[in-house]
Amino acid sequence: MPAPSKRDKQSDKRGAHNKGVRTRLRNLSKSFYRAVHSGNEEEARRIRDESQREYNKAATKGIIHPNRAARKVSRLDKALAADRSE
Repeated sequence: MPAPSKRDKQSDKRGAHNKGVRTRLRNLSKSFYRAVHSGNEEEARRIRDESQREYNKAATKGIIHPNRAARKVSRLDKALAADRSE
C-alpha cells in the first residue's frame, strides 16, 4: 500500500496543474472581453474558439464542473453576438 506521503505529492502535483489550467481559462476570458470591447471582432472570435476548446477540455478532465464550462462558453457567445449587433 502506498505511503500517505505519495498521495500528498500526487495531490500537490495535480493541484498545481489544475491551478494553471484555471488561470489560463481566466486569462483567455479576460483577453476575449478586451478584444470585444476594443471592437476587434476577428480577434475576439479566434479567442472565443480557443476558450471554448479549453473550457470543454477542462470540464472533460474534471478540472471544472461541466455546467460551469457550458455557462462560460454561452456567455462568451452572447457577448460576441451582442457586439456584432451594435
